[in-house]
Amino acid sequence: MSFFTFGRSQWLLAPLFLGLTISSSQPALAAPVSIDTIFAASPADTTRAAALPVAAVAAPKPAPFNNPPHIHPRDANGRVTDYTVAPGVTWHYENTKAFSWAYHIPRDLGQFPKFAFQSKNKGTLLGIAAGSVALWALDQVIVDGSQRFGQFVGLKAASTQKTLVYIPFRVGSANLPFEFNAPDNLNSTFYFLGDGWTHLAVASSFWIYGGIKKDNRALRTSSQLGEAIFSTGLVVQVTKRLTGRQSPYVATQDRGEWNLFPSYSTYQHFVPNYDAFPTGHLATAMATVTVIAENYPEYRFVRPVGYSLMGLLGYSMLNNGVHWASDYPVGIALGYAFAKIAVRNGRTRVEAPVDSTMGAGTGFRVLPRPKRWYRHGQFAPYTYGPFTGASWSIRL
Repeated sequence: MSFFTFGRSQWLLAPLFLGLTISSSQPALAAPVSIDTIFAASPADTTRAAALPVAAVAAPKPAPFNNPPHIHPRDANGRVTDYTVAPGVTWHYENTKAFSWAYHIPRDLGQFPKFAFQSKNKGTLLGIAAGSVALWALDQVIVDGSQRFGQFVGLKAASTQKTLVYIPFRVGSANLPFEFNAPDNLNSTFYFLGDGWTHLAVASSFWIYGGIKKDNRALRTSSQLGEAIFSTGLVVQVTKRLTGRQSPYVATQDRGEWNLFPSYSTYQHFVPNYDAFPTGHLATAMATVTVIAENYPEYRFVRPVGYSLMGLLGYSMLNNGVHWASDYPVGIALGYAFAKIAVRNGRTRVEAPVDSTMGAGTGFRVLPRPKRWYRHGQFAPYTYGPFTGASWSIRL
C-alpha cells in the first residue's frame, strides 16, 4: 500500500492562551519510494528516502480479493455450530432435538404480546392499522381492478388444483384427510406459493442438508420455520374465527360482510363466509422468508426474491377472490413477528473469533471497513524555543 506523508510541525501558528500552540502539517509531494528505487538512486536520494517512514518504503501490496471459502472449526461431535456473518457478529447454533419446534410454540405464543406491543413498535403498529383502514376503503376497487387485469392478460381467475394423493382421516366429526394437490394453471401456481406443502418442502430441505452436512444453522433454520409457521397459523386461525369476514368471491355486499364471533358450527358449515381476515398464505410466506433471511444474511438475494414471490401470491389471491387487500398488512406483520421470535430464541450471539474478517462457514469474506482519512491523524507535543504546543500529522 502506498502512503503519503505530511511534514511534522513545519509551521507554528500564533500562540494561543496559556502558551499552547498547534501546528498544521504539510503534505509531501514526493511519490512513494520502493526498496528497488532506493538501491538504484543516488546517495543523496538514498539519504532522503531513508528518512521516510518504514511503511512508505516497504509497504506490501494488498492481496487480491478472491472470496476464499473458510470452514469454521467443528466441535467435538464434528458439527458446525458457530458462524461469523459480519465483522464482530458471530452466531452460535445448538443442535436441535426431535420435534423441538413443536414444544417451542407455546413459548413463542407467550412472548408475542411483549414483543409486538413494545413501545418502540408504536409507529409500526399505527402504520399497520392506518394501512389496513386505507386498503379497506379501496378493497372493492382493488379486487375488481385486479380481476380485470387478469382477464386482460388471459390469467384464469379460478384457483384449481389436481389431487395427487388423498388419504381419508377423521377425528370425531371433523374430516381431516391427508391430501396433496398440485396447481393446474398459472394463477393456481402463484397461489400454491403460500400452500403449506411449499413451506414444508423448504423446511425439509434445510433439515436434510443440515443432517447430511452436520450443519447446526441449517437444522435450526428448519426448526425455526416449523415453529414460526405453526405459531403464525394458530394466531391467524383464531383471528379469522373472531372477525368472520367474507371472502370476495362469496361476498354479498361491497368489501364483504363482517360477522363477528361466529359459532364453531356456523364457521365450519361454510368457511369462505368467515375466514378472509387476515391472510394465512401471506403470513406463512412472510415467516418463511424472514427466518431464512435472518439466519443467512450473507445471501442478499433472499429477501428480494422472497418478496417478489409474495407479490405474485398476493396478486393471485386478489384475482381468484380469496382475499381483500386489507387482509394483508396484519397477516404479513404476524408472520414477521413470529419469525423474529423464533430466530431470536434459536441462536446465541458470541464474541467474534480473532480472525473476524472471514465469514465463517459461509464461503463469504467480509473486509473491515477502512478508517476515514481524518481518523489517521496523530497529535504529538513539541517544544520550539519559548513555544510549547502540539503538532498534528497525517499519513494516508
